[in-house]
Amino acid sequence: MKWGIERSRVLTRMSELPACGNLIRRQYDNFLRLKYDVNWRWARNPVSSRSFRKAPPKLKAVQQRLVEELYATGVSMCHFDELFQDQGLWHSLSTLISEFSSSDEVQSVIRKREGASKQKHELDANEHYILTKYSQDRKPLIKADNMLLNLGVHPSILDVVNSYLGLWSKLIYFDMWYTLPLNTDTRFLSQRWHRDPEDRRKIRTFLYFSKVDHNAGAMEYFAGSHVGGPYEQLFPWNDPLGIPYPPDGEVERQIPASQHVILEGLPGTLVFCDTAGFHRGGISRTTPRILMTSAFVTPASLHHRRYEIDATIPDVSWSAPAKYAVM
Repeated sequence: MKWGIERSRVLTRMSELPACGNLIRRQYDNFLRLKYDVNWRWARNPVSSRSFRKAPPKLKAVQQRLVEELYATGVSMCHFDELFQDQGLWHSLSTLISEFSSSDEVQSVIRKREGASKQKHELDANEHYILTKYSQDRKPLIKADNMLLNLGVHPSILDVVNSYLGLWSKLIYFDMWYTLPLNTDTRFLSQRWHRDPEDRRKIRTFLYFSKVDHNAGAMEYFAGSHVGGPYEQLFPWNDPLGIPYPPDGEVERQIPASQHVILEGLPGTLVFCDTAGFHRGGISRTTPRILMTSAFVTPASLHHRRYEIDATIPDVSWSAPAKYAVM
């Protein structure tokens, strides 16, 4: 996706000056690195952690299992019904993603690709294989009744995320994805092994609305590559401005195959994953992968919300952790 750190427009413009631009750019980058470290160690994260410890959530048995598995491996899965036990909510979400999948925007791309599906298709740098509800070029304005937003801050999900991170987290992203089947053998972008760049620890959730297996590009993960795991120091996440893509083949060579997890599941599968650990998207070859996803980071992250909030949100009757996640 086309998101990154939001930099000062003034300093970015100054960094383009021919005489001193490189110096300004280096100093600004060093400032951002220092800002992240201060917020992680002494400022924003410790304050958020104290808020969490003052009133820790009471977890259900399935939530406790999810948190424990996240600590142990960096990834955990359950079924939607185990957490929510709300068929009305599942029906509403299914209707929403069905409308997205059948929209003219998605279907027009599908029809275009079907004509070339029998030929090998190699992506280029300006093309993407995941269709999204929200444009990746601008921030959508989100209202308080947005179902994706409410799913992200629902205590069934947010309590798991916050308990794993040990603080009140920030919900910086949510969307719906339609992964296009591709006739290709080339791994591109996030289909290569990588650590997500937004934070040292974070959580991505994936709620499946189609069968997701190797034919649909199921995501792959190396258990234990998260912070606290035995492989956290393998090509570690050390630079908040970096994009941690290791050399091709090195991750598989240095982590045992027994740690390789394929996140397959039927509709209703809900995945919690610390994507600061090594992961990659699979290649959807014959069937699309249809899902809802959310991204949570610590307050220290240099990555801001990928959406704007409507004036209706500050007055909504959410819990304090939910408001903190969004505001």
